[in-house]
Amino acid sequence: MIGMSARAPYGATARPDASMSLLTNMMDHSLDEGYAEAAARRATGHAPPSRPGWVLAAGLVMIGLLLATAALQVRDRAPAAAQARDALTAEIEQRTATADRLEADLQELRASVAAARDDALGLTSTGSELAATLTGLEAVTGAGAVQGPALVVHLEDADDAGTEGRTDLRAGQSSTEGRVTDRDLQTIVNEVWAAGAEAVAINGQRLTSLSAIRSAGEAILVDFRPLSPPYDLIAVGDSQTMQSRLIDGFGGSYLQVLRNYGIDYTVKTRDSVRLPAAAGLPVRYATVPGQPGQSS
Repeated sequence: MIGMSARAPYGATARPDASMSLLTNMMDHSLDEGYAEAAARRATGHAPPSRPGWVLAAGLVMIGLLLATAALQVRDRAPAAAQARDALTAEIEQRTATADRLEADLQELRASVAAARDDALGLTSTGSELAATLTGLEAVTGAGAVQGPALVVHLEDADDAGTEGRTDLRAGQSSTEGRVTDRDLQTIVNEVWAAGAEAVAINGQRLTSLSAIRSAGEAILVDFRPLSPPYDLIAVGDSQTMQSRLIDGFGGSYLQVLRNYGIDYTVKTRDSVRLPAAAGLPVRYATVPGQPGQSS
């Protein structure tokens, strides 16, 4: 066997390299037997049998047909995918326009109801006090429009949003987007409320205690309405006080962190801004005066 030395006869002197037979065999027979046989055939002029040229040509033709078929399938599927995407985009735009129109109609109807209510309650002093109370509650809950001085926080995505090689320490993981996220808006909104805001809206969407700011893919949703950058967060209240509290507090530090990622922001005040009422704010509980426990 290769690598095993033969036992020396009794009384014979063993070779000094007997224990190194495996290494000796590897050094003496470094070429594999198959390669050695092929080299010997070439030396005698007997070349190994070669395949006919038509076999190689047939193989190349088959590979070309497979590549051409794959390319045709990809090209045929691309228009179908583009058509489906365009149809979905058109449907989204159509339904968004319908929702905007219905929301405008809702605002007009609410204004008419509020005017009729104020006229009916204004006939007595008690009714006037009740109307003022209702107006204040509507402003706080988001059921009515508000107007007054405001603080405006403008957030805009980075110029290189979507490029490679950016690490987002806010999420603790690698990110390729220098974009404003739903968590960024949540943080700034909470800081604005803490600074003394009486009413807040993002890109015209009024926020209430039931509002949700979340993401769906790359889109940011506020009460299931998609928003597009840039983002204008408008807070009605004492604008000067809100500005100083926001900048000096955690909100200012957070905005500065966003700027480190290329996200630009501005904080300004306005003398008068009107925020619409929140759309789709349901009345969950109502009681009739004088009849406690009754609900409608």
